[in-house]
Amino acid sequence: MKRLIVLAFILGFAVTGAAYAKEIGTTRVAVDLMATPYRDAKPAGKLPSNTTVYILERRGGWLRISAMGITGWARLHQVRAGEGPEAKTSGGGLAALKNVSQTGRSGSQGIVATTGIRGLSAEELKSAKPNPKAVESMESSRASDTTARDFARSAGLKDKDVPFLNKE
Repeated sequence: MKRLIVLAFILGFAVTGAAYAKEIGTTRVAVDLMATPYRDAKPAGKLPSNTTVYILERRGGWLRISAMGITGWARLHQVRAGEGPEAKTSGGGLAALKNVSQTGRSGSQGIVATTGIRGLSAEELKSAKPNPKAVESMESSRASDTTARDFARSAGLKDKDVPFLNKE
């Protein structure tokens, strides 16, 4: 009898859990879910690639997803909006605009339109303080103009003059 009650609870949760999903997505790759949206968080489970998931929440570069009875956090780039394999051609018009606004992706190729996501909260940004030693450390790693030009030439890049913008 206990098994029957537990099974009914799990099935009920699976059905009602879908109702709370903001969106349906599909894993791009095999995903190691995390208990919290941090790289060093405790593992929460694994999902294979091409698994249909319910997207429950988005926080910075992380998505809280649920599938196969497992809920956890995955990186944004590991999940694409929609179900099934990626389309071979990108959508256009308002559908593409809606996709960018909801997922940060500009097309079916999964190009993410935002960079440098660290998941900092508004409070962390407000309390941020300059770190002169970190800037000094970065400056010590700076390449000279000659080194940068030599590297670009070795990669087959060519110089191109670009006019300055007016400051009007």
